[in-house]
Amino acid sequence: MALFSVESVKFSSRTQDIIKGVSMEIEMGSVTGLLGRSGSGKSTLLKLVAGILVPTGGRVLFDGKDIQLMSNVENKTFRRRCSYVFQDSALWANQTIEQNLNLPLQTHNQSMSRDERSSRIRRMCEIVRFNRPLSLRPVDLSMGEQKRVAFARALINDPEVLFLDECTESLDQDGSDHILSLLVDFINSGKTVIYVSHRSEFIDIMNRSRNSRVYDIDAGFLRGADDYEI
Repeated sequence: MALFSVESVKFSSRTQDIIKGVSMEIEMGSVTGLLGRSGSGKSTLLKLVAGILVPTGGRVLFDGKDIQLMSNVENKTFRRRCSYVFQDSALWANQTIEQNLNLPLQTHNQSMSRDERSSRIRRMCEIVRFNRPLSLRPVDLSMGEQKRVAFARALINDPEVLFLDECTESLDQDGSDHILSLLVDFINSGKTVIYVSHRSEFIDIMNRSRNSRVYDIDAGFLRGADDYEI
C-alpha cells in the first residue's frame, strides 16, 4: 500500500481552478519532486498532499486513511510523522526562536522534560548550523537564518516524511550545500521526501536517490516527467 494516495484531487479558489483532477501515489522511502513553472499549482499540490489545504474534490489518503476524515488522535499522529518546510519559513513572529522550536516538542513529545527539550533544541541548532541567540525573534534574523531555524523545527521530532517547498531559497551556497547534505542523510535513512524546487542542482541531487520520481505540474494538471529539464 502506498504511503500517500492522491485520488482525483481538485482545488479551486473563488476565481479559478488551480488543481484539476490529479492522481498519484507516493511510496514510503521515496523522493518525489513536483516541478513546473511559476503559477502552475505545484506548491498548492504540495500543501494538499500534506493536508494543509482541503481539496475541493477528490481525496488524499495517508496509510489508507483520508486525511480530512482522520480523528483528532489520527491527525496528531499524522502531524508527528510528517514535517513541512515552507518557502517563507513560516516562523511564529511573536515567539522567540527557542519558543518556535519548543512548540513541536511540547505538542508531540509531552513526556520530555524541560531539560531534555532544551538539549534537543540546542542539538538541532548545531545540526543546521544556527548559532545566534535563541532569545531572538524571527524579525531579528536574515532570511537564510530563518530557513535554518525552519529546518531545525521540521527535523526536531525525527519525522518520517519531509515536505519541502523551495527549501533552499534564501540560503547562500554553503548553507544550501549543508542542507542538501542533511537531506541526503535523511533520504538514505529510508525516509520520504516530497519537494517543490526550481533549482537544477537540488533536483539533480534528489534524483540520485534510489527511489526518485519527478512530476511536471502544468496549469493544474499532472504528468510524469522523469526526464524533466530545467
